[in-house]
Amino acid sequence: MSEHIRNDFLDEDAFEYFSTRLAAHHASSGVALKKENFEHILEQSFKRTGHDAKRTDSMVHRGADLEVDARFFSLKTEAAKGLNPKSITISKLMEARWIRDLNGPEDAPEQVKERILSHLQEYERIFMLRSYGNEERVRYDLREIPKDVIAAVANLEAKDFGKITKAGGTSAEVRLNGRKAFRLVLDGSVEKITISGLDTELCPLHAWWELGRPG
Repeated sequence: MSEHIRNDFLDEDAFEYFSTRLAAHHASSGVALKKENFEHILEQSFKRTGHDAKRTDSMVHRGADLEVDARFFSLKTEAAKGLNPKSITISKLMEARWIRDLNGPEDAPEQVKERILSHLQEYERIFMLRSYGNEERVRYDLREIPKDVIAAVANLEAKDFGKITKAGGTSAEVRLNGRKAFRLVLDGSVEKITISGLDTELCPLHAWWELGRPG
């Protein structure tokens, strides 16, 4: 079972090819698609349907994973036991060595605004493939993470951030239109930025697939 809901990223032909490759991967391994597999299959889906596509490690577009017809996209995956279908975690939005240089919460807003908004300019859109299910079936959702939702971090103030932890990080709740949108985590221990508790209602569903576990 599958449904193609929006075609402004995957067109119908690319969706069909991606569906075939996803089913083949799942039938042979039963293991959720990892980020590298997701990137590769998407690249092939666009190529097979007449697009100029390539995975990128561009130094100019540092946050981009895939270039399609000169447009740059960031790709994420999420798969875990007990994954909440209604709450998204982006385990690494971006690397952030600068977190360790924060002296206190008062330093965070300016750095967050400058660094994250700059990072978001490196690509046009963000897409995430999520995998969850039970012993019998697995579901994949392709969702778009709107950049303007993430960009709401620009509204954070010093009072929104907690004290710097022993690991050298802090976090803040990000609100959008008066409601909680997600939690921004500046993880100093591994020098990265994580998004947690992102409401799926803010992230349009482009397609979904439901597959049986291989016997």
